[in-house]
Amino acid sequence: MRASEMRARAIINFVILTALLFPAGANSTGIDLHWLWDNSCAECHGHSGGFSRKFLKVSNGQLQGIHHVNNLRLFLHNHYLTVSEVDGIYEMLLAQASTNPRFKNECSRCHGNTAQFVRNSMVFQGEELMSLKFGQPVHRFMEHHQRLKSNDIEFFMNLFTRVAREVYRP
Repeated sequence: MRASEMRARAIINFVILTALLFPAGANSTGIDLHWLWDNSCAECHGHSGGFSRKFLKVSNGQLQGIHHVNNLRLFLHNHYLTVSEVDGIYEMLLAQASTNPRFKNECSRCHGNTAQFVRNSMVFQGEELMSLKFGQPVHRFMEHHQRLKSNDIEFFMNLFTRVAREVYRP
């Protein structure tokens, strides 16, 4: 199968899945950005974190790529994303390009990738990120996990909170 046929098939699959997940009249801004990337972009671009760190850079707080250096949002829009998805994916890639891959390097052997871990292990209760397994705030559990120091806990809590907001979008 040629690349153009594979891309067309991926777009058709995405449209069908989106229609099933978000019937007419539903608010589609709540789509899980990591799911969207994994099902629409990863086939060509790989994991979003690795892609952002390898092919994108942050300059003056703006995300830049090889294509459309000064307007990466236009490039993303030309990849068949809606406006709300473009903004979400842009912000997700910007955050990933700006964040040290500590979870991948230190935690993924036991916990998989960050988005999967957050989806399977955490949920917001109001503004508090809660452990599904232990029924307590995640930060409380982290205080006793792997002898983490307070600056490590702060780093991972910021990461988990950001990823949870990307996964559980309003």
